[in-house]
Amino acid sequence: MSDSITYNGEVIYTLPESRSPDIDSVFFMSVHKSGSTLLNNMVRAACEMLDHEFVDIQSFFFNNGVSDADIPAETSVIFKPKGYVYSGFRYFPNQYEIPCLNDCKLVVLVRDPRDAVVSQYFSLSKSHPLPGQNIDDKLYRHMVEQREKALAADINEFALREIGGFVKKMDTYSELLKTHPRARLFQYEEVIYMKKKWVMSMLNFLGWKMQPGQPMQLANRFNVVPRQEDATKHIRQVHPQNYMSKLSPETIAEINRTYAQTLLRFHYI
Repeated sequence: MSDSITYNGEVIYTLPESRSPDIDSVFFMSVHKSGSTLLNNMVRAACEMLDHEFVDIQSFFFNNGVSDADIPAETSVIFKPKGYVYSGFRYFPNQYEIPCLNDCKLVVLVRDPRDAVVSQYFSLSKSHPLPGQNIDDKLYRHMVEQREKALAADINEFALREIGGFVKKMDTYSELLKTHPRARLFQYEEVIYMKKKWVMSMLNFLGWKMQPGQPMQLANRFNVVPRQEDATKHIRQVHPQNYMSKLSPETIAEINRTYAQTLLRFHYI
C-alpha cells in the first residue's frame, strides 16, 4: 500500500522515510489557541535534537489550503506504529482513522476554554496567518470570512457563539482519555510557567533520552512570556484567566452555566 495522500486525483503528500524507524510512534494533540503551537514547536525542536521523524499533517493541509471538510479519508495510510512522531493536531480528527493510535503513546494538551476563546478572538481579528492556496482556496476564503466576522463582533458575542466548539473538542479528548491505554493529559495552566518541568515530564513519559543540557536548552528556547499584551502578535499574552478582564461578568456566568460539566471535569470551576 502506498503511503501517499491524493486530492482531486493528484498525490499531494507522501510520508517520508523515517530517520528513526525503531522508535515507537507517538501522538501529540491539543486544541487551537490552547498552547497547540507551543507544543508543536517544542516537539519539532525535540525531534531535531533526537533525530526523530516529525510529521505534522494538519499543518500541511492548512498551509496548502485543504479545508477540514475536504481532508481525504485515505490520510489513514500515513500512520505507522513505528518510526514517527505525529504532532500538530488541533482537534481529534474525524475525517480519517488512526489505526495504530491505541498502540502508541499519546500526549494531550488542553486549556481553559474561556481563555482559549478570548485568544481566538484576538487571533482571528489581528494576528492569525491565513492558509495557503496551493491546492485549494476554499479554506483561505473561509478564514477571510471568519476574520471579517471576528472584526465585526463584540468579544462577548464572539465568545458565546464560538466557545461551544472548544468545549466539544475537549469533550472528545475526555472520552478518548478514558479508554486510551497509554495517554498523558497536560493542562496549559500547569505548564506555561514551568517549561523545564513540562519538558522533563514529557521526556520521562515517552522514554526519550536527551544529551545533558538539552532539556534545559529546549525549555529555555520556548520560555516566551511577553512583558505586556500585544494583540498584533501570535503570542499576545500567556497568563491564565485573561478572560476575566476581557469578558463581561454576565458572559462568564452564562458560559459557566452552559458548560459547567466540562469545566468541572477539567477543574476549571
